[in-house]
Amino acid sequence: MLVKDMMHRAVCVTPRGSLATAVRKLADKHIGCLPVCDGSRPVGMLTDRDIAMRASTHGRDLNDITVREVMRVGALCCSTTDPIEEAIRLMHQSHVRRLMVLDRKAHVVGVISAGDIDGFLSQPRPFEVIFYKEVLDHLGHSHRSELMRISIAHCTREEAVRMAILEFEETRRLSHWNALADGYEVLNVRIAS
Repeated sequence: MLVKDMMHRAVCVTPRGSLATAVRKLADKHIGCLPVCDGSRPVGMLTDRDIAMRASTHGRDLNDITVREVMRVGALCCSTTDPIEEAIRLMHQSHVRRLMVLDRKAHVVGVISAGDIDGFLSQPRPFEVIFYKEVLDHLGHSHRSELMRISIAHCTREEAVRMAILEFEETRRLSHWNALADGYEVLNVRIAS
């Protein structure tokens, strides 16, 4: 699944806009962040937390504070064509809960949040868990050699991993899966509709 399949359409504000306008957009759309754009180009991100933490310390009317004064510059972005797994990796690595989504022209088209992805990860669907061993070739380059591929039908990712580990250990007569394998990959199985 790709980011474009899960993202929400972007509701943007400009850096020159008032914070009061931004707050109304957040409330009206029931969202937690607004990409800050100059035209369709990203310049930052404004979250409900930014407003709560920074605007309250200004002691001024929200109509008199610009988005530029409160926004975070240089928000993290991903592409519409990135796999969901890449968005997850970027969020975890950067310790953020939201990413701006850009099209191939680097225009802001959406936002994807950890909440969107959490829902995706907990949906029941088929998975394949592939156990592998790292081996070196004659030039000393590391490669993954597949030890076993296990298909698990209609469950969450966590359940698929747990069930595959049990099956791998039982089939290979191991007390722990990593006594033989160096790791595993979890693949979403696409079902043609």
